[in-house]
Amino acid sequence: MESLFSGDLRLLGGGDGLKEDGCGDVGWSSSPLPDDIYSASHFALISAYQDIKTRQAGLERENSDIKRKLKIYEIKFPMISEFGDDRNSYCSFESKETVLLQSENSNLQLRVNALTHEREREEMRGSVVEYKAVRKEE
Repeated sequence: MESLFSGDLRLLGGGDGLKEDGCGDVGWSSSPLPDDIYSASHFALISAYQDIKTRQAGLERENSDIKRKLKIYEIKFPMISEFGDDRNSYCSFESKETVLLQSENSNLQLRVNALTHEREREEMRGSVVEYKAVRKEE
């Protein structure tokens, strides 16, 4: 178990962390950290990584559900996907239900875009946590 904590991230206090030498280069301080700080920083990294993976999986499920609903609406109501928001091409007798479906379609598309953006941010955070974990193992 001790081998898991052999890296030195300087995430928590107790060390100098990054330091600059006389030549302007930045490097890691070589002073050792107490074992409890290794354990805490390792646990924090693992917890953050697991949380990010869980949230990403949830967002991906929600994103796929929304995409599936959007496809169903586009199949049921092809005029929505053909015309988009071009309201001039519709006749003046368009029903209230069609307008509501268009609005819901737009809202779903916005939600898909937001979830995609959130997933990309989660992936970025995951890669940062993974980088820190790899850096710690060195």
